[in-house]
Parts: sequence; C-alpha cells; structure tokens
Amino acid sequence: MILNLDFSSEAGVVNYTLWLLGCFSLLTWSVILLKLGEWGFNTFRNFFFMKDSRKATDDTFFPDLGTGKASSQLARIYQSGQKILAGIPAQQVLRIDQYTAWHELIERALKQQIQKEKAKMDSGLGWLASFGSTAPFVGLFGTVWGIMDAMRDISAKGSASLDVVAGPIGEALIATGIGIAVAVPAVLGYNFFVRLNRGSAAKLEHFAEDFQQAIIQGHLQQHSTQLKPMTTHGNANPK
Repeated sequence: MILNLDFSSEAGVVNYTLWLLGCFSLLTWSVILLKLGEWGFNTFRNFFFMKDSRKATDDTFFPDLGTGKASSQLARIYQSGQKILAGIPAQQVLRIDQYTAWHELIERALKQQIQKEKAKMDSGLGWLASFGSTAPFVGLFGTVWGIMDAMRDISAKGSASLDVVAGPIGEALIATGIGIAVAVPAVLGYNFFVRLNRGSAAKLEHFAEDFQQAIIQGHLQQHSTQLKPMTTHGNANPK
C-alpha cells in the first residue's frame, strides 16, 4: 500500500504525523548507535588503562600512568585525584592530624569526576525516553485525525462505501502502528543503556576506591623515602 503524502489534501495532518514519526525513528536509532559506539570506546580505553596499570611499577605508576590517557574514563578519574595530591606538601601528608583533611579533598575530587563521567554516559538517554513515551500518542493523534477525515468524507459524499473510507482509515491505522514501532526500540534502548551505565558507574566507583588507597599509600611511601635521608642527616651528630 503506497501512502499519499500530498500535504495539500485533507489528510495532510496525518501525513505530517507520519513524517514526524519518521524523524523520531531516525533520531532514535542515531542515539542508539552513538551510545553503543561511546560505550565500546570507553570499554576499550578503560581496558588498556587497567592493562597498563598492572604493568607499571610503584616507581613509575604514580607520575606517568595518567599521562596521555585523557580519552580514558579511568585515567581522568586518576588524574583528578593525582592533581589534588600533587599540590599537598609532603610534610602535611605525613602529619597524622592532617590525614582526614587531605583524604577528603582527594575523595571529593574523585567523586566529582565520577559524576562528570556519569553525566556523559547518560547524555542522550533523555531523547530515547521522550521518543518512547510520546511516539505512541503522536501515532494515535494521526489515527484520530484520519478517522475524523474519513467521517467527513462519508458525510460529504453520503456514502460509507469501502472506496470512500479505506484510504483515510488505512493511513490512520498505519500512523498508530508506526508510532508503536518507533516507541519500542526507544524504550528498549533506554532501559538497556540505563542498566549498562549503572554497571559502568559501579566499576568507576570501585576503581576510585581502590586507586584512592593506592595513590595515598604510594604518595606516603614516596615522600617518606624522600624525607628519611633528610631526617637522618639532620639528626646526625657531628664528630
């Protein structure tokens, strides 16, 4: 069945509805494909970041691991904590009474970066939710309008024959079907990415907790090693 998309006809509203649903469908699949590509890219980069972190030694991990890895979610989280940690004087880090203060600074920086990563992962999902919830009603609107056109044709021609009502009612029913067809992938895609992002966010939080402890311990060890010779030299008694 070929639809008549002549917008000068009385069924122009139905045709506009079909075009609108077509735009919804195009945007829905565009968002789905873009989000799939984004998830694959993040997974790929995070995998290699973790692979590099396992190869790194204690001496090279902390200053170098985040360099050049800005495209990785985990690297950005690491860099956010390392940036705060690098600005804390060694003497302050080694003081027990200052532990809580700088520990909270690092934790806050990591949480803020995680929230930024979550916002990036959730971007675009609002479109899927909107299309999934509105497309059926847009299609239903086209159906109602098509039936109204059919009733007007029947009234004008004084006949309820199949030739009179088949076209408008057929287009009207197609509008409802297309609305549902647009809504289904939008809703499924939204639910899929919500679950996917929830799992990814949990991994980011787990990484932040582990690396927070690793960064703190490594920083303490690094500065303890640097300050130990100075302390030994300062306590030495001249002969």
